[in-house]
Amino acid sequence: MDKHTTPRLTRAYSPREIRDTQRFLFQVRLKRRLLYCLKIVNYLLLLAVGLLFVYPFAWMASMSLRPLIEALSFAPGLWVSDPQWSNYLYAWNQARIFHYVGNSIKYSVLVMGLQYFTLIPAAFAFATMKFRGKKLLWGAKFLGMMLPAEATFIPVYYFYSKLGLVDNWIGLILPSLVAMFGIFMFKNAFEAIPAEVLEAARMDKAKNRTIMLKIMVPMIAPVLITHLITSFISNWNEYYWVLVMTNSEKLRTLPVALRGLLQVDEGVPQWNVAMAGTMIQLAPILLMYIFASGKIKAAMVGNRKVKKQ
Repeated sequence: MDKHTTPRLTRAYSPREIRDTQRFLFQVRLKRRLLYCLKIVNYLLLLAVGLLFVYPFAWMASMSLRPLIEALSFAPGLWVSDPQWSNYLYAWNQARIFHYVGNSIKYSVLVMGLQYFTLIPAAFAFATMKFRGKKLLWGAKFLGMMLPAEATFIPVYYFYSKLGLVDNWIGLILPSLVAMFGIFMFKNAFEAIPAEVLEAARMDKAKNRTIMLKIMVPMIAPVLITHLITSFISNWNEYYWVLVMTNSEKLRTLPVALRGLLQVDEGVPQWNVAMAGTMIQLAPILLMYIFASGKIKAAMVGNRKVKKQ
């Protein structure tokens, strides 16, 4: 043996130590297998829930391609042997979708473009400023959010009719400019910003307008994009408010027009055509959510990056 080599010391393990080691290794392997099985069950549950939500849309798409006779049977199957793509063309012409899509886009864009001039300053004031009557005003706004919109249609319509705001764009857009949901959403986002950022900006003698627009708004960009998407979806699908506040077809939007596909003088409604029109209405919403889902997830987890699966 080399004199520079250190002899390796070995010792004999007792039977009890061997049994304890084997039991520990068995428990580790069992835990890993259980975690693996639970992970599989979790994926299966997520897949089942996903299919549960996707099936109605798939069934609606299938219904939109069926002939009228098959559509009236309301078959639960998704397979269509002879797809009728002409249903979409008929729905487009029958409901004058081109005209109403223009109204829907105009209504949604006007609301999204104008509401941030009021929602963001109001949320900034509630989140960062102290003023007299702040709690009372916030409580009144919060109470207004708790009331269902249907409960206020009649008094609002009476008030708007006296002001001459029925059947015009101002009357349609005005309530969205002070939407409580947007103020509540932006207020929580502003309050999540560290107070040191606001204090440092004020120590540099920055004005409130500069702090709001150049410091705080860029920090809540995911929340801003999420609200923009939810606002677009809400206004694009708006039905009751537009129906109540319009008396002519000049300002009515796509959801109101699609309701007319089910109104027939004789016979039964053409459900296949109505489903085709509904698919046309849902198309931009689904595309917007698919391309912007990452921003929505980032906003929901507090502006942190979301790993793609």
